[in-house]
Amino acid sequence: MNDADHRDLGAVSLTIVLLAPVLVILMFAGFQAAMWNHTRTEARVVARETAVLVARDRAPTTQAIAAASLSLANDSVLTRTLVSVTTTATDVIVTISGDAPGVLRGTSAPIRVTVALPLEGW
Repeated sequence: MNDADHRDLGAVSLTIVLLAPVLVILMFAGFQAAMWNHTRTEARVVARETAVLVARDRAPTTQAIAAASLSLANDSVLTRTLVSVTTTATDVIVTISGDAPGVLRGTSAPIRVTVALPLEGW
């Protein structure tokens, strides 16, 4: 072995030791983003269903809010949820907000979803 070979000994191990934490952090970040996206999608689906209940089925807003809160409590990982339904002369606006938990403690993110549908009349 010559001098160049002796200098390269351990270079691969050192590279792996230095890059492994970066890769683990990137994997956790990707998983975290997927969790938050899933939570946002769940909230959007519940908001849309609630808006349909009020706009098309003419359900009372208090009943629609109770149904949405129950659905979020049973199926979602969203915590501290707040559901509001606003009706105007032409639209129904449903807003769902809450906190999506993170992979690590203390890394929750606020989620806010708003869906508007036109009121249907006969």
